[in-house]
Amino acid sequence: MPEGAHSGQAPVLVELRSLLPADSPRFEIDPEHVSALAESEVEFPPILVHRPTMRVVDGMHRLRATMLRGRHTIAAQWFDGDEQTAFLLAVESNMRHGLPLSREERRRATLRILRSHPDWSDRSIAEMTGLNARSVGELRRRSAVAGSESLARIGRDGRVRPPSTTAGRFAAAEVIRQNPAASLRDIARQAGISVGTARDVRQRLASGLGPIPDRTRKGDPAGSALVGAGADRTDPGGVPDLAHRITIFDGLRRDPSIRLSESGRRVLHQLRTQLHSTEEWKRLAPAIPSHGRNAVADILSACAEDLIGMAQQLRRREESVAG
Repeated sequence: MPEGAHSGQAPVLVELRSLLPADSPRFEIDPEHVSALAESEVEFPPILVHRPTMRVVDGMHRLRATMLRGRHTIAAQWFDGDEQTAFLLAVESNMRHGLPLSREERRRATLRILRSHPDWSDRSIAEMTGLNARSVGELRRRSAVAGSESLARIGRDGRVRPPSTTAGRFAAAEVIRQNPAASLRDIARQAGISVGTARDVRQRLASGLGPIPDRTRKGDPAGSALVGAGADRTDPGGVPDLAHRITIFDGLRRDPSIRLSESGRRVLHQLRTQLHSTEEWKRLAPAIPSHGRNAVADILSACAEDLIGMAQQLRRREESVAG
């Protein structure tokens, strides 16, 4: 059970009139199931209630059945986490027991989780919602959710991995550039790749080659776009600027002073969006008709000047603090 659920505490009796409907993946209550529950003689297990909002997290059918029985209270356990986690728990609870969710309900739940947790892997979300990983990946690609294509994915085992082998190889090359003496295990851990892949990247760099084999570029469309996006700008070690930016971004994501504050999370979200939009413009540019290129260029130049101005302000503030 997620953090915040008081599974070890004794249930409490809660007034039915004090409870609000669930923020649930389920579209509607099944009246026949409610009637069947009400007519049974079994005592229901406690429902789960989000204490800050008094919304039912799990147990709406039991709640309605209790009303039909003419009772005014129901046994409940508290959940004190945030509302996003409460929804995740509702999805998990509905998948674990009770009436199964329809495919459309599972699809809608998946889209919502993609919005709230874009860094979760397709398999992690699939395990929670009951869709297969391929369906989750298709929804991720088709949805217009900003930031759903995360720079890293958190798997079911809790490990952070890059979204593609290509991105992982670039990240490994950046680790090697910054710390040539790093062990293969350290490189693999920081880049989210296997030790074997880390060894291959190190050998390729030592031979004067790039970190990406040609066969990887051909077999990984996302990786090919990444290679193409950064191929014209490399540092002396042969590592594209994009990999360096991803490494810096991942460092910020691990900084508690940033990720644990509301303003810090907004900064991370904005940076993630900016990184993706920059690479997206490189892919879109060839499709812009000739008569519109100057107008698009003017807008992009103005935006770039704004960003440069903001970067200069941040550096001046840092210099004034250091001085």
